[in-house]
Amino acid sequence: MSLPLRALGAVCVSAVIGGLLLAAPSASAAGTTYNGLPSGTRTAKTLVVGIDGASFDQLDAADMPALDSLRAEGLTSSSNLYAAPMSGTVSGPGWSSIATGAWPDKHGVVDNAFTAPRFGQYPDYLSRIEAADPSRSSLVVATWSPVAETIFGSAVDVRRTGGGDAQTTATAVDYLANGNPDNTFVHLDEVDGAGHSVGTNGAAYATALARADAQLGEMIAAVRARPSYASEQWTILVTADHGHTPTGGHGGNSLAERKVFVIASGPGIAAGSTRNDVKIVDIAPTVLAVNGLANDPAWTLDGIALGTPSTDAFDTLRPALQPRLDETRPAAGLLGWTRTAPQGWRIDDSAMPAGGVREWSGWSFATDSFFTSVEPGQKRETNVRARDVFAVADSDEWDDRTHAAGQFDSTLISPAYPVNGSATATLSYATDYVIDGPQSAVVSVSFDGAAPVVVKNYTATTNANETLRIDVPAGARTAEFRFRYTGQNSAFWTLDQVALTQAAVPAVAVTATASTRCLAGRAVVTVQARNDDAVPVALTAASAFGTRTFAPLAPGRTTSHAFSTRAVSVPAGAVEVVATATVDGAPATTTVRAPYSATTCK
Repeated sequence: MSLPLRALGAVCVSAVIGGLLLAAPSASAAGTTYNGLPSGTRTAKTLVVGIDGASFDQLDAADMPALDSLRAEGLTSSSNLYAAPMSGTVSGPGWSSIATGAWPDKHGVVDNAFTAPRFGQYPDYLSRIEAADPSRSSLVVATWSPVAETIFGSAVDVRRTGGGDAQTTATAVDYLANGNPDNTFVHLDEVDGAGHSVGTNGAAYATALARADAQLGEMIAAVRARPSYASEQWTILVTADHGHTPTGGHGGNSLAERKVFVIASGPGIAAGSTRNDVKIVDIAPTVLAVNGLANDPAWTLDGIALGTPSTDAFDTLRPALQPRLDETRPAAGLLGWTRTAPQGWRIDDSAMPAGGVREWSGWSFATDSFFTSVEPGQKRETNVRARDVFAVADSDEWDDRTHAAGQFDSTLISPAYPVNGSATATLSYATDYVIDGPQSAVVSVSFDGAAPVVVKNYTATTNANETLRIDVPAGARTAEFRFRYTGQNSAFWTLDQVALTQAAVPAVAVTATASTRCLAGRAVVTVQARNDDAVPVALTAASAFGTRTFAPLAPGRTTSHAFSTRAVSVPAGAVEVVATATVDGAPATTTVRAPYSATTCK
């Protein structure tokens, strides 16, 4: 957290993983309490430990065996926070984002004053769990009191605060060893104090990290010493609310202050894995998922649970990322951009003037560390909803180098997505569109190669996970989307996680068979269809020898038709039966192919 600082108290570390010097009595029996904490009801449990002000870039060099063990057992991911104007990199918005699964522009905490939080709309994850099932046992222990008293709500069973990290650790260890919490959050604060005093380059900062690791080790040891541990499934996550500068302090927009991490170990998490697409807002939905609670779209959270499959095409570009060419501010060795589109995507730069900054001479693909380094403080840090590699059109940076006359004008074109016959589809994507001068951002769709139709024309700055309803013409088979951006030394437009989804088309239950026979020396093809549905069905049978439309067929009834071929011989073929009906209030169509064998009449 930010100033004022608290004194760093002496910590007596009694144990790390595997060496807890503590007798661990049996966990509380179901239906009892321990020091005010109700006994939990689940074997799937979570422990989230937050280390205030811990710099990810200092973890490898620090003496942190407990954290190293978790990283070997699970995943490690680093990402970057927001900065002004969304929020400063301070503790209030950091811990609120972790607890709620939403970014500051949603939960409303933008500093440490908590002036206008929207915790009613975006409550902490423990409060959501308690609302769904009050029998769950929840615990928060925090050195910085606003974590326990403000960010986590009163629905939490036990909230403890006060004292230094040694007291926080002792309290957490006591509850983990002697109680039976289902979900626990612990906040340690003194690494942040060391960061303010000496910065991440100071020896005292490394000492504070080692001390925090030993305290983490005590908590993990308490978990693993539980008599019921063998029958429990623990998911353990470690994170931070912000970083620190080398000389001390945070709140600004440097990568050192914005870089945070999620380290996670537990069921379903690959050992020793590294991810580039995990954010701190993913912690809340991950704990909810462990508790059997799906991420309700009505909550509009920004986070997604670990283990959610990712199909983002832009992330496949990480091996193609390059170092800077014309830009001067990103670190020389940082691989962070490419103009190579992923498979199926393409860029139309036919209207782009020649020249300009090469990294941004049309739509490009970049990482946050590269994109936000080109010119800090120009709102690029607000692009928090993008993950890993994302698409970006940046007319402001492009214009910083001489180019031919004309404005930035580039179109990013999606693959032709298949559509299934449903009357509507949903186009979703994460976007950050910032306006600063003459510019435009237009989304259009082309069905089966027809002329594009505009579905979204941005006229205001927008930072959101967008969902657009798309009307699909009858008979359409593919939908291709175009994202056109124009600008004159203005701002930028980012896109990520583009996807098209449709509800399953209702099916009509119908069975059809076809056969051949000879009649008066000529082949006849007979088709028979049965309505297996619970509603009347209209049928049309089409063959090489004609088409027959039937009157609506009642449920369970069968109809047939004989096609006269007027031929002695017919090759093998099929009759196509199209069944239409109204199923669950929606029009439905099913096509059944009924094959028949070749025949020759003598």
